[in-house]
Amino acid sequence: MNRCGTIFTYSVVHSGTDAFKDKTPYVVALVAENQGISLARVEGYTEGKLINVGMEVEFFAEDENGNPIYKFI
Repeated sequence: MNRCGTIFTYSVVHSGTDAFKDKTPYVVALVAENQGISLARVEGYTEGKLINVGMEVEFFAEDENGNPIYKFI
């Protein structure tokens, strides 16, 4: 069973820190799941991609700090 969540709110980041500058633009979002709401990165964004509140995303992995990473479905 895939672990999915819903975008509660989001921001598209166009200017990242040194660690993320090669990944810009990217999306950070508050994602609501059964476990609660998490701040997460959402993989698979490309410039101009339509994103909206209420969009479903799928759990992808955890980063090196244990933070969730989701991906667009």
